[in-house]
Amino acid sequence: MTSSEPAWTEQDRAEIFALELYRSWLCPLHGGPLEECTSHEDTGPDFHVRRTRCRAQDAVLAEQESLKIDRPGAVLWSVQARNQL
Repeated sequence: MTSSEPAWTEQDRAEIFALELYRSWLCPLHGGPLEECTSHEDTGPDFHVRRTRCRAQDAVLAEQESLKIDRPGAVLWSVQARNQL
């Protein structure tokens, strides 16, 4: 019988556990601290919302709309900046 190294070391397991613990403190909707976004409205922090448009996704959506492809979600799309073509 041959023995082999375990797939995960103690360090690997500790790091995965720490990552999962860290992620459990984050809001699944916006990625910030769960403690802040679920705090009481009167005593918690105020939030500033910033909106930025993803021009690459905007181009994909415009292309999908112009081609009138049936079920565009099933098509694999890729985007590159024109200067990188």
